[in-house]
Amino acid sequence: MCLLFFLVFKIRGSSPVMALKQIAFSPPELQLPGDVALYLEQMAPQVERYRSKTPGGFRGFVPSDYVGFYSALSHVVDQRLACGNAFCEWGSGLGVSTCLASMLGFEAAGIEIDGALVQAAEQFVADFELIADFAHGSFLPDGVDDLIDSAFAENNGEISMIIQSDDAYHQLGKDVDDFDIVFCFPWPTDEGVTAEIFERYASVGAILLTFDEAEGYRVRRKSEN
Repeated sequence: MCLLFFLVFKIRGSSPVMALKQIAFSPPELQLPGDVALYLEQMAPQVERYRSKTPGGFRGFVPSDYVGFYSALSHVVDQRLACGNAFCEWGSGLGVSTCLASMLGFEAAGIEIDGALVQAAEQFVADFELIADFAHGSFLPDGVDDLIDSAFAENNGEISMIIQSDDAYHQLGKDVDDFDIVFCFPWPTDEGVTAEIFERYASVGAILLTFDEAEGYRVRRKSEN
């Protein structure tokens, strides 16, 4: 656990301004441990089976770069960037990244809107005898309507996330600010609003790890502006 402490001072009649700060991040190429390589090898046909069943267009299942994710999260661990070990994946799909986080020692959870994917993820966790929790629902907390409205306006009425909030966090027994690191592979139209949701609701010091097929992995920390 990194030794980061944040003191919040309230000035009379005002609250501190929070912001996401970019962290320089260049994870090296990594040789996968044997158990991780075997897990990904055995999951590959399952991932492809579900990917090929997804119709084109948004809101479908799109696998992340799992080898790159493991290298990136390993670098987070090696550099002691996270202030704790509570991990959540927003849009966890088949749970592969969430399980990789668990294999790296995180208390890992995933939130997924597609119930069939949640059921499959839970079955794969049992098959591989891993430890991870999954919730069926939206990762949107209550009170994000203004952010969603702004995202619609900025993207000509098109964003890809399911715009509803429900009890996914209740299922996990946690709130957004209970997680030390959140991972998301957002659709391009969703990247901005995803960061804004994290900035509003995550705890000070928490890390947002995101993946973009063009830019790779990006790490931002919520801090006092």
